Amino acid sequence: MLSNPRLRSVLKVCLDNLPTISQSPMGVRVPDFRRTDITSGIVHMGVGGFHRSHQAVYTASLLSHDPQWGICGIGLIPGDRKMQKTLHDQDYLYSLVTKNSKSTRVEIIGSIVNYKFAGSERPDSGKGGGWEEAEGVIEQLASTNTKIVSLTITEKAYAINDESGDLDLTHPLILHDLKNPSYPKSPVGYVVAGLQRRRQRGLAPFTVLSCDNLPMNGELTKRAVVQYASSLDQKLGSWIEEHTAFPSTMVDKITPATTNDDIDMLRKQYSLDDAWPVCAEDYTQWVIEDNFTLGRPRWENAGALIVDDVKPYELMKLRLLNGSHSALAYLSYLAGHRSVHEAMQDDNVYVFIQKYMEAITPTVPSVPGVELDTYKKNLIERFSNPNISDQVTRLAEDGSKKMVGFIRDPIRDLIAGGQDTKIVAAAVAGWIRYCVAVDFEGKAIEIVDPLANELVVTAKEACENDDSGRFLGKFLGADLVDSSFKVEVDYYLTRLRTSGAAAVLKSFH
Repeated sequence: MLSNPRLRSVLKVCLDNLPTISQSPMGVRVPDFRRTDITSGIVHMGVGGFHRSHQAVYTASLLSHDPQWGICGIGLIPGDRKMQKTLHDQDYLYSLVTKNSKSTRVEIIGSIVNYKFAGSERPDSGKGGGWEEAEGVIEQLASTNTKIVSLTITEKAYAINDESGDLDLTHPLILHDLKNPSYPKSPVGYVVAGLQRRRQRGLAPFTVLSCDNLPMNGELTKRAVVQYASSLDQKLGSWIEEHTAFPSTMVDKITPATTNDDIDMLRKQYSLDDAWPVCAEDYTQWVIEDNFTLGRPRWENAGALIVDDVKPYELMKLRLLNGSHSALAYLSYLAGHRSVHEAMQDDNVYVFIQKYMEAITPTVPSVPGVELDTYKKNLIERFSNPNISDQVTRLAEDGSKKMVGFIRDPIRDLIAGGQDTKIVAAAVAGWIRYCVAVDFEGKAIEIVDPLANELVVTAKEACENDDSGRFLGKFLGADLVDSSFKVEVDYYLTRLRTSGAAAVLKSFH
């Protein structure tokens, strides 16, 4: 029975209710700082579940001692309107539900103190709501309070050409922004617009902090930003290249999409009304290159690792965690699994992922302070966590970017080292068969990917002929077309067609 009768009713997550929520017998933690003391030293683009479970949480734990590092969220696509409204209606507070295999804890996170939306559709000329929104974001970027601009915008939003690693100057959003640099649409366009205004005002540039799953994300972001800026103004590009910091990071925390069940659980078990909570595992890791122009929060006091070189940590995580997620996603879906932990209950999937990690390990460098066998064992346990109901379809999204970022280079490294690539070929064959957009029972599969149409057409051709050459050349690299790896992929395409995904998985048991 609740000890405080005021807690019998469901309480909306908002500032006025924090004192009552703090008395919850369920032990709900609330912010230990006064929101009125906080200023927005960080502007964050892409306020989704991951940012709210990860960077925003590290930052929240420091604000009582250093209140200059509050976060102003930025939404640049139409779908971000819902996040802006939800956070605004809750005074920018939200619930974080952290789960391991045995317990659950809930806390209210208060590090986001504002949110600006600039995702309205707008014409390429004239004024209107969309133009005022864009101007508001650029002014926030140019504010003297803003010292860091961080990003979790997903791999595709950087508009990078996967083959060259350069900015794709033919990308529709980049073309728009080059014509309308004062009213951009892309994250890269906004970053440069903010930096340009700071340069005009004689202000030092903010640090650009990418927290997306991209190899050496700081270097990649710098290349994209400098190339875009130089296309507008060579002097601006040179100023950004010389004076702006782009530290690389490695981030890790499995954060599934919020479900109605999560919202209902908070209402029934914790008496909290939160329109968009975030649920995540209890494991978290953040490795940050120590390279900031205007200072930074003491994230190391919250558990982050500040290092001179992020690359070993990044390769470990991208190749073993993210790559294994992709290897799991397509074959597991085709074998009938829909949630990750249920897939891991299938012995064939479990062993397949273990052996996939073993096959990839020769491509992972030595990582300071990390024992790789222990790391891989922990990954298996995390994937198997029944309280984190991550969906296989979420892992399967944006394969044209993820397979390049997580699996392509390990393939090349394994081939160069004369290592066995059969299990990786099976994973790639699973991706190709999934992209046919129909499962083995004839049920439609929604392909969520910026290149969905091209993937489907090319995958159908590959599966009809058991010939992956064109698909590999188009989406993973021309160097794989005439390789022994291509022969292995073709073999597993045939096995999938004749025996199904379960048989392919079992063949590695």
